[in-house]
Amino acid sequence: MHIRDREQCNWIRDQFELRQYQPLDTADKKKIFNRLMWADEFSNFLADKFNTAKRFGLEGTESFIPGMKSCMDAL
Repeated sequence: MHIRDREQCNWIRDQFELRQYQPLDTADKKKIFNRLMWADEFSNFLADKFNTAKRFGLEGTESFIPGMKSCMDAL
């Protein structure tokens, strides 16, 4: 919020911070759950397969995968 123009600040707040979430139907919930499970299983596979290699895990960012996939599906 270090933008000096109050109008731009309010636009950003309206577009991102105050956006209401839309309720999801059962099919969408299952799709998101499937993507979360896939991401977790893939992370576990990499940990087992390459246990001595330095890699970055998904700890705390699991929800990023279905969110990014939903953005790609919307295009």
